[in-house]
Amino acid sequence: MNDSMPQADDRAIHFPQGIAGFSDAHDFGLIYEGVGDIACLQSIDQPEAAFLLTPWNESRLGPRPGLNQEQCQCIDADTSTDVAWMLVLNPFADSQWVTANLKAPIAINMEKRIALQCIRPEPELPLRYHWMPQPA
Repeated sequence: MNDSMPQADDRAIHFPQGIAGFSDAHDFGLIYEGVGDIACLQSIDQPEAAFLLTPWNESRLGPRPGLNQEQCQCIDADTSTDVAWMLVLNPFADSQWVTANLKAPIAINMEKRIALQCIRPEPELPLRYHWMPQPA
């Protein structure tokens, strides 16, 4: 899959391990109106868990992260290239910038509707990467 936004449908996306801070939230809806490159990932289990997502951008960030064998098994992917990579955006952490969490991207097997938040070990990866200026 390329850097484009994955297409949502009516089926939930299952996170077997939950998401950081919401380990009991396992099923999410992907809300995307078909315009732009930001979608909402809304928990079905815990309504207070909602996240803005944007696709991994290889031209800005370099190659997409890889998945190890255990992670591929977790989301039932044959290889790490079978997944859509998304970044969690935070519009509240900085008054000037919408930030992206490069430390914990989300890998989604769109065919099987299974996802995993991948906490990356590289210490240089920012939690608050300046993604885009705050909208006026």
